[in-house]
Amino acid sequence: MEIVEQFVLGKSGDPHVCEDSVVVTAEYAAVIDGATDVSGRCYGGAAGGWWAMRACRDAVQQLPHDVDPHRAVTAMTSELAARLDSGLAAAERPSAAVTIYSQARREIWQIGDVGFSYSGLPASVGQPRKRVDRVAASFRAAVLAAEAAAGTISMDRVVEADPGRLAARALTGRQGAVRNSIGPYGFAGIDGRPVPPSLAVVHPVPDRIDELIIASDGYPVIGETLAASESKLALLLAKDPWCVAELAGTKGLLPGQVSFDDRAYLRIRL
Repeated sequence: MEIVEQFVLGKSGDPHVCEDSVVVTAEYAAVIDGATDVSGRCYGGAAGGWWAMRACRDAVQQLPHDVDPHRAVTAMTSELAARLDSGLAAAERPSAAVTIYSQARREIWQIGDVGFSYSGLPASVGQPRKRVDRVAASFRAAVLAAEAAAGTISMDRVVEADPGRLAARALTGRQGAVRNSIGPYGFAGIDGRPVPPSLAVVHPVPDRIDELIIASDGYPVIGETLAASESKLALLLAKDPWCVAELAGTKGLLPGQVSFDDRAYLRIRL
């Protein structure tokens, strides 16, 4: 396993607060995406997403040879649980999405929405989007459309105040309650609680594949190269800075930011 390209950049441009990371060991390659914490709570002076990312990163770095996906998920879950107050409510728990490639098993393990790609793989397979995020993004876009129609905001100018994001917090601030639960809005994430096995995707990599890309959802399109991924992101940000159309999401590009989200990209030769 050889690193061809890797890149990490926080949405603010400050690497110290970036909640995405890349981990490569002799046995495993992973991208970890700490979830944005809207609660404002801090852990050791850090935001919840960074705290969860760091716990997962430490756990991946210590994974023994040839563990199965269940043991890998358990290791990350236990590491984060040990760093959190056990009394935290589900909706308030810091969390992270993680996708890991196991060289020994030639498998991809996907817990959450960190994407992966290789030649011939449909984006719908490697880059899933949880239903609760689609709902929140649509609601936010509708609120912004209504505000624009009323003349209270201009979609031609990005501003700090995002009434759509504020309104969508009625859902985004609570969706952690359905994390790691089975149901129409359930989704997987490392938050210190058990992850139902059915929510952790195990994807065998075909023998013909010799390169694999893992990237966080800060890249709406995973290109065959880092340059291609960056180029597509730049084009979409220029076209849709509010992130209500091609980039439809729960947050947009704010003044002073380099993107709407942190991003991490890893391309490896198998």
